[in-house]
Amino acid sequence: MQPSKLRGLSRMPNLVETISSYDPVVIVGSLFFVAVLLPPIWGAITFNLRGYQGALTPAQTLDLLCSQSHFLIDIRSKKEKNKAGIPFLPPSTKRRVIPIPIEEFPAKLRGLVRSTRDAEAEIAALKMSYLKRIGKGSNILIMDTYTDSAKIVARTLTRLGFKNCWIMADGFSGGRGWLQSRLGTESYNLSIGQILSPSRIIPAGARRLAAGSSTVQSS
Repeated sequence: MQPSKLRGLSRMPNLVETISSYDPVVIVGSLFFVAVLLPPIWGAITFNLRGYQGALTPAQTLDLLCSQSHFLIDIRSKKEKNKAGIPFLPPSTKRRVIPIPIEEFPAKLRGLVRSTRDAEAEIAALKMSYLKRIGKGSNILIMDTYTDSAKIVARTLTRLGFKNCWIMADGFSGGRGWLQSRLGTESYNLSIGQILSPSRIIPAGARRLAAGSSTVQSS
């Protein structure tokens, strides 16, 4: 065995003796600090460094959306949703999914800002802050294609007073995102068609008109 390893082993009894010499109250207090007080302090530090609450896996996002009063804000463009689809969700959760797509700056304005991506994401966050459906105490989950813009949106919302903001890790199309997690998707166009399909609206309206006309004739 190497001399350096032998010296390290020789110090172990001294370390044990040093720890055992402390007052048990001090030891218990130190363990209490590490187990109970340190996590919240560390959480506050990481929150300040990130600028938002943190990242959740797609499975965690789905669980919170289904079991609690969280809102999912999809900041992808219509083009991205047409290409990749949207999450397949239970009907009870769809009212808490809010599309706020990030809109690209016109070409004339792109040269006037230092970072168009940051500015576009910050404007999307400002739009969210004016929504009546969410408040500063709401739990907000933000989904992007790959989370790059979601982080900026989450930081901006947090600065505006929305302290409960998370992003979905790897977004919809990332390596560990929604698609790769195989949580289910549906066509964006299909989901719109199911709501606005004339085949669902016109027959129902025709039945009401027919019922109304038969009532008039019978009277």
